[in-house]
Amino acid sequence: MDVAIETQDNGHADFQSSPLTVETSLSLPDMSLRIIELCKDLFNKWSKLDNSCFSVETVSGGITNLLLKVSVKEENRNDVFVMVRLYGPNTDYVINRERELQYNRLYSLAAVDTSLLPLRD
Repeated sequence: MDVAIETQDNGHADFQSSPLTVETSLSLPDMSLRIIELCKDLFNKWSKLDNSCFSVETVSGGITNLLLKVSVKEENRNDVFVMVRLYGPNTDYVINRERELQYNRLYSLAAVDTSLLPLRD
């Protein structure tokens, strides 16, 4: 599973990746631990935060995706969040994920979405 993160600072989109994977068949509590590890891996400023600074909740479960909201209480006590989208198994047969990621980059640059974590298998 490839993982990419897109964040937007001052109108500039930055894409990073992580070798970590998330098993979507896990229960939300078990999956949450892995999602927190992923966020810590992708965001250096969160790497030393205690897991209690993170909360993960389901936003929606679609036909092909699971959308999660990760809320983080940063060291400066600011509350921030990122959205994590987990793609379902074999959905790349139906949906061109590379093209979808390109569109997501354009949406982010147009300030349609300021934080995006697309996960592909």
